[in-house]
Amino acid sequence: MKPLVLWSLLLLVVSPPFLAAHASDAPMTADELVCLQKMIFFHECSGKTERMTAWNEDENFPSFGIGHFIWYPQDKKGPYKELFPEYLLFAEEQKEEIPAWIKALPTREAPWQTREEFLNDLSSERMIFLRNFLDQTQKLQAQFIMRRIEGVLPKMLAATSEEKRPEIQLKFKMVADAPNGMFALIDYVNFKGEGILETERFQGQGWGLLQVLEEMRIPEEKEDAVKEFVRAAKKVLEDRCRNAPPEQDCSKRLKGWKARVKNYLKIRC
Repeated sequence: MKPLVLWSLLLLVVSPPFLAAHASDAPMTADELVCLQKMIFFHECSGKTERMTAWNEDENFPSFGIGHFIWYPQDKKGPYKELFPEYLLFAEEQKEEIPAWIKALPTREAPWQTREEFLNDLSSERMIFLRNFLDQTQKLQAQFIMRRIEGVLPKMLAATSEEKRPEIQLKFKMVADAPNGMFALIDYVNFKGEGILETERFQGQGWGLLQVLEEMRIPEEKEDAVKEFVRAAKKVLEDRCRNAPPEQDCSKRLKGWKARVKNYLKIRC
C-alpha cells in the first residue's frame, strides 16, 4: 500500500481528539521510566555523576541533571528554553528537599556569571551538595522529563498551519505507538525541544520535534515509524549544523547527535 493511501485510511479511523490527548493516556510503567532515566543519563552525561553539572565551551550557560537542564545566569537569558528552575519547582512540589544554598539565592538564577567562574567552583561544597541532590533525584528528573511530552502535541499543533495539523497528529501517533516510539519522542524533546520557539531557529529553520515530524515521510508499515523518525531527525540535525552561524558551529557534535537518535532503534534496558 502506498504511503499516501495509508495516510488517508488512517485519517478516517483515528479521531483528532484522541490524537490530541495521546501522551497522557498511556503513562510509562515503572520499568519503562527506569529505562528512560538510564537512557537519558547515558546520552547526556555518559552515565557519569560528575557530568550532571556542566558548562560547555561553546555555550553561555551551565546545565544540570540527567537531562542537562539549562540554568541561565542573572541578566544573561538566551534563546533556548530554560528548564532547571522549572525542575527545582517540580521537585519542591513533590516534597523533595532541594539544596539549602539554592533556596537562599535571592532569585532562582544561576550564581555564576562566566564559565571560568563555574569551573573554579566545581569542587566547592555547594557543588558537591548539588551533584548529590541530582544523583539522588534521577528518577524524579525522569518523571519531569516525561511530563513534558504530555502537552507537546497541542503546542505543536498551535504552531502549525491548519492544513498540516492532521499529518502532524498522525505522525506523532504512529511514532508513539511503535516499539521504542515513546522513548524517542520523550528523549528528542528533552534533547532538542518542541520546535515551537521562534528563538530556536537558524536561517528561519528549527530543529525540534515539530521539524522532525514535518520532515518525516508516512511509512508504509507502522512498525517502521521509528526508523523513519530517526532518518528525519538526522536530516533535521544536519540542516541545523549547515544553517548555524560560525560562532555556533556544531559540526563536531553532529556525529554524536546522529548516533544518539540512531539508538532509538535499539533501546535495551
